[in-house]
Amino acid sequence: MVRYTIAMTIRTLCIILGVISTGILMWVFFALAIFLPYFAVVLANAQGSKSSKQSDRLAPKLTIKAADMKIDES
Repeated sequence: MVRYTIAMTIRTLCIILGVISTGILMWVFFALAIFLPYFAVVLANAQGSKSSKQSDRLAPKLTIKAADMKIDES
């Protein structure tokens, strides 16, 4: 959340700097303002929970023995 907020603050600054600058620098700032949200979302979604283990996310195994199976032939 903090990284995303920082990235959007930088994007806002790029938009402001793109408006007040001219030439190639203006295009660089606008390009950063356009592509920065994509990278910010990718980075925010790539971060997993550091405290969770993979075994916590797996469902327990369910096994049924053949001896436990009963067939009702009525």
